[in-house]
Amino acid sequence: MMKRIPYLSRSIIGCITILGMVGCASVSTDLTRHNSAFAPSTKPQTIYITDFSTIGEFNVDRQGQELAEFKRDTQKMMTTALVERFRKHLGPSYAVFAADQAPAGNHILVTGSFALVNQGSRALRAGIGFGAGGTKMETAVYVYNLSNSSTSQLPFLTFRTTGGSGAMPGAVSGAATASAIRAAVSAISGSAKGLTEDTLRTSRMITAEISDFYFQKGWIAEEDRLNPKQTGQPLNIQ
Repeated sequence: MMKRIPYLSRSIIGCITILGMVGCASVSTDLTRHNSAFAPSTKPQTIYITDFSTIGEFNVDRQGQELAEFKRDTQKMMTTALVERFRKHLGPSYAVFAADQAPAGNHILVTGSFALVNQGSRALRAGIGFGAGGTKMETAVYVYNLSNSSTSQLPFLTFRTTGGSGAMPGAVSGAATASAIRAAVSAISGSAKGLTEDTLRTSRMITAEISDFYFQKGWIAEEDRLNPKQTGQPLNIQ
């Protein structure tokens, strides 16, 4: 005969289940804006990426030179991850040191800024888990049309990403692309290693948002489309 689980035990199990759900990694996009007046008329030949600005809030356990190094590592991780994902899903992609290094033509430029980076508590994540001490990363992303000077001054696509994780490293493993990106950033992720998974998830949502735009313009087939997880409704600006 099946034994009944005591009420207290059931409560503990329920709490653990809820905490496990809360601790799941999640990154989504929000405040998406399309400006069709500045969008390319044909599928871009090349995507250029610059390092995201680090003018936002960094809540990490570093100061001075260590904080500066942490920010540089975070920038390089994101740029590397975006180049790898864009090449796989959108087409030829290259990192450039500055926006003015991207050539004019049928190309687009992806740039942005880190609005918020929370390192969280590594001790809590390792000792308790279930979302305790979770990290968080928020970015603002701007996509520019480089076809001519008159349209390269305003972005045709802007959006925000937000999310984080209390999951232990490796939560996004299993996908070949994620494994390749993780290997690519391992050499430059030094001080920012604790946020590697958030960076990978954020790069995935950025790629998905641009992929969705490509699909809406008819530049890629539906089977090649990546669907962004959106927390708000897109805003179309005519």
